[in-house]
Amino acid sequence: MQIPENLSALIDQLFRQNATWEELIKQIRRASECDILAAEKIAFSHQGWRRLCNHRINHDRECKKQAVWHIKHHGPNSLIASVGENLVVIEPKAN
Repeated sequence: MQIPENLSALIDQLFRQNATWEELIKQIRRASECDILAAEKIAFSHQGWRRLCNHRINHDRECKKQAVWHIKHHGPNSLIASVGENLVVIEPKAN
């Protein structure tokens, strides 16, 4: 997935500042004028955010609950998959 340089810099900055997921998505949506699912795809294009989310959806009860909801709500278009007993973020495909 090709992300404009200014948006990529914003995502990296928010990662380094330990921003919340909610703040990250709000900032992406504001900067790119996209919907939530598109903002999540953009966020998951960042290796650090993807790694952090992979850890949280498997170790934090509330994050896991949200990830399971995401899978059920988005079905085959989900950005998260169940692999064995773990949940994993699917890396967005390059355009």
